[in-house]
Amino acid sequence: MISAKRILVIGAGNAGRPAAQLLNYIDNEIRISDNRSYQKLPEKAKYNLKILEEKGITLELGAHKKRSLKWAEAVFISPNIPKNAEIRELIREEGKKRRIIEVTTQDIGKILNSLIEIPIVGVAGTDGKTTTTNMIGYCVKKSYNPIILSSLQGSLVIESLIDLVTSNEINEDLAVLELPHGTVRMTNGIEICVGIVTNLTPDHMEEFNSYKDYIERNLSVAELLHENGVLILNGDDPILSQVNLENYETIFYGLNRPKTIKYKGKIYENREKTDLHVVAEQVENKGLKGSKFLLKVAEIPTLICENCHKINCNCGQFKRKYTKHQKTNIKIKLPSEFNIENTLATIATALVLGLDLETTKDQVESFTSLEGRFEKIGVFNGVDIFIDAAHNPESMETLLTSLEVEGRLIITLDNPDTLTIRDKFKIGKILGKYADLVFVSAKNETTGSVDIKAAEEVLRGANSSEKHLTLGIEEAMTKALENAVKGDLIIHIGPGVVNAYDKVKNDILNSLDHEN
Repeated sequence: MISAKRILVIGAGNAGRPAAQLLNYIDNEIRISDNRSYQKLPEKAKYNLKILEEKGITLELGAHKKRSLKWAEAVFISPNIPKNAEIRELIREEGKKRRIIEVTTQDIGKILNSLIEIPIVGVAGTDGKTTTTNMIGYCVKKSYNPIILSSLQGSLVIESLIDLVTSNEINEDLAVLELPHGTVRMTNGIEICVGIVTNLTPDHMEEFNSYKDYIERNLSVAELLHENGVLILNGDDPILSQVNLENYETIFYGLNRPKTIKYKGKIYENREKTDLHVVAEQVENKGLKGSKFLLKVAEIPTLICENCHKINCNCGQFKRKYTKHQKTNIKIKLPSEFNIENTLATIATALVLGLDLETTKDQVESFTSLEGRFEKIGVFNGVDIFIDAAHNPESMETLLTSLEVEGRLIITLDNPDTLTIRDKFKIGKILGKYADLVFVSAKNETTGSVDIKAAEEVLRGANSSEKHLTLGIEEAMTKALENAVKGDLIIHIGPGVVNAYDKVKNDILNSLDHEN
């Protein structure tokens, strides 16, 4: 463990801040250096940096200071700092004169792992991570007292976890963590007992050199597995169904409905159906009321040791326990096929953790929607109004294809771009395929900027729908309400539901108040 060192942390972003906090906690002297000024940092970063400053960490913002390079005995460089950045070259030059210890993300993960004594479940992938993470946490409450950390809990997962560790507030006996691609990189070194990958459709691609790199980053969750750990994968996903994971104890789940991904002119598809261990058959879609299906579970591996009957086996003679073949009828309250997939991943995880199928069935059947995940906001003149966090083409298609609406489907959308630039024409085509009316806000709810061209690109793709451009969500929802009649359904979707949930919801509620 690195201790009693002077450590310079390069980068005040989502990697630098938690690294600084953890290294400070284990008795190092820390300075955070960033070329960006305090004023140019996101509001959440400003808030968290003030807390770190109160803990004795020195902030050097606006420019990297050479004197701090001479001061430092060790450095941590955020993975987001470009390889050709000047600061990296300055550190290399200083390292030629004397030894400078480089603290890596793996070091951070190992330190964190040494301070966490409870089993960890990690949920990775593109879509469905937040719902699956929270559903697992809810499902296992009959047997465990879990920590649940996801984007729903309002902060970067790795930062929240380090907050808990450094405040000595972990009293739970299981952690269930959402692991986005950025967090997976920062958790390198942590051991997890269950790793789940929900799907691997292209998103945030501007952060990667290729789709292959994106896939490899998300699949690196397998490298975090404890030697007795279990990997749980969506077997209907064309990428996950074909990866070579022979070295891992793996469970595949799905509906036996192989999917296809199209990206940059290349088609990815299942060459043949994957043998599924946890499968939904005889699916009946109940529209907004959810769905029901026959669940079949094969003999699957658990974390339970047959000798000591524990999931954290320390008897020295681990012998894995397997479940028997089982089946039962499941009825869930969540709509859409992708929530069946989330439920299957949850059931598989619960069984791996040692829960019985009857308890697991009761829990998933009583689970209701989360904030921003097909959340009902209200009713106006017989029109139901929902919001959902679908924000890329694949998640939108999956959501909309399973909706059954009595009247017309009216969609409002915030700007699909965040710091990530998405295929807005493709998104428009999907909206036009399913919606009767489309109202697109030009405002990027992540950056606060208004981008008319982005909204126009969506509308250009939605050429088969009645469509309108607006400057904000409140205006979009107000126009949607003015056009809706009894029996219609309005749903607002987009990345703002994730990145600016409170603001998006308030804008929609304001439009409802005005109409009432």
